[in-house]
Amino acid sequence: MPTSPHTVGPAAAACAVASHAMVETRLSAIDALRTGGWPASAPALAPRFLRHSDEQTVVGMHAVLAAIAQYPEPRPSFDLHGVIAASCQAGRISAAQTLVQAAAIGGTAVSTRIVPECSLHSPAGAVSVGLGMHGPNIGVGGGPDALAEGLFTAISWLRPTAAGRMRCDGVWLIVSGWDEEPVLDAAGKPVTDPICRAVALSLVPPRPGQLALEMHLESAAGLKPAARPTPGLLAAFGRALAAHGHAGGTASWSHRCPWAAEIRLVPADVATQGEAA
Repeated sequence: MPTSPHTVGPAAAACAVASHAMVETRLSAIDALRTGGWPASAPALAPRFLRHSDEQTVVGMHAVLAAIAQYPEPRPSFDLHGVIAASCQAGRISAAQTLVQAAAIGGTAVSTRIVPECSLHSPAGAVSVGLGMHGPNIGVGGGPDALAEGLFTAISWLRPTAAGRMRCDGVWLIVSGWDEEPVLDAAGKPVTDPICRAVALSLVPPRPGQLALEMHLESAAGLKPAARPTPGLLAAFGRALAAHGHAGGTASWSHRCPWAAEIRLVPADVATQGEAA
């Protein structure tokens, strides 16, 4: 997890973290989460809503529901919130199993649900539809840089337009991935039981006195290439968020993107105001 001290100067863009949660579970336990297990104070989903969803969609949805359950009162309406899902190697279990079945049986073995339920945009679409949101929803990432790409996109969405308008009231960002990619046998059945992890954040325009995410743009002069994401980056981000939830929590976290930008998670007392677009 790359970290760096905070430097003086305004952020290029910033947003506030209104609520967050991390959910992590073994592959073998995900099926039990498809039909329930969400917090009592969170919105309830239809029992079969996640039946055909990708594993990362299931865990990501539970992370969103956990973050809603922890939301400070009064809880706002999320009707006009956007949803961004940044996954890493999602949909590959279903895709591999579909290819095995297609080779053995033919095209009739290919489910019509493979595209809507197991593509890059599926987690964002599921959260938006399942929770009745009417803002934009999109999937970004798909690979090892998903966390940086998701954070960059979310902060960008919360910058005012040239006319001073906001694109949406807030953004739900869901970042998900495996600690190790599942291994399948020749029949497409998992033979390993890795952890699937998702971090959900409710992001809103900058607010004084709240935990903030800042995007700092760096000059191209002297810019060093960013290192490839290290294993455990998403877990470290989730732990850094949790540290701020405790009294006196001041742990800092930053990540250099593969382009000329750095994302920082900073306590409210040192957050800088993002520039207007």
